[in-house]
Amino acid sequence: MINLIIGDYMSRKSELLSAEVLEIAKAELKKLGSYGYVSKKLTAVIAAGVHGIKDVAKIYGISRNTLTEWVRCIRNKDLDKLKAPKERCRPRKLKDDQMLVIEGWIASDPMITSKALMLKIKEFFGISVSMMTAHRIIKRLEYSYITPRPRHYKQDKKKVEEFKKKSKGDNR
Repeated sequence: MINLIIGDYMSRKSELLSAEVLEIAKAELKKLGSYGYVSKKLTAVIAAGVHGIKDVAKIYGISRNTLTEWVRCIRNKDLDKLKAPKERCRPRKLKDDQMLVIEGWIASDPMITSKALMLKIKEFFGISVSMMTAHRIIKRLEYSYITPRPRHYKQDKKKVEEFKKKSKGDNR
């Protein structure tokens, strides 16, 4: 009978994956959310802390060296290297000076809707953007997007107003 020591044949835990590296990765992932180019890399590094570099690299379909390089970037607090190179990023449709104009529009009319903003951008700059892009612009400029309460299409406005008048005097 051959006695094998299982510990000798198991993969070693990487010394690069310290608790500090994992905490930095978790904090950055919390900032970014679960979508995006960098968040996928951070998720892989966090998973490597639990399952090992070799297994995670195999699952993600990348080399161990690539994953190790991501860990090194986080360890050295050089998170900009995790971002996609400029030549691979799609250029923005709206420039910074145009964003300033849009911010002025939103500041002057805080009740503007995504659709109205989309139409105004098309009319003023001649650039077509989707309603979702207009919504993201509102969010990026740190304005909240308020939606009205839904109303049923069969709702009678006169009856609603009458109900409001009657219920105001009734304070229980």
